[in-house]
Amino acid sequence: ISAGSKYGYMLLWVILFSNLMAFLIQVLSAKLGIATGKNLPEIARDRYPKWVSAGLWIQGELVIMATDLAEFIGAALGLNLLFGIPMVEAAIIAAIGSFAILELQR
Repeated sequence: ISAGSKYGYMLLWVILFSNLMAFLIQVLSAKLGIATGKNLPEIARDRYPKWVSAGLWIQGELVIMATDLAEFIGAALGLNLLFGIPMVEAAIIAAIGSFAILELQR
């Protein structure tokens, strides 16, 4: 929150560029899938040595965890800012909501 007050709208450019990069990666991955019938991890496993593929897999798992953590903290912070719920209770509500969404997707 303090970064937003310090840097103002400059942070929006970071968000814009990160979203554009994510969009580019998704488009290129979709084209790869259409052209080859395989997804990006399958291509990496076929073309790189086993140790590189394992490193890419670990990196992917860490990125997934970091993204999920950012979404979870963002949900708790949003509940705190919007409704004045203390952070611990907001985190518990966000966790219950996350598990409810996962259960509904079964």
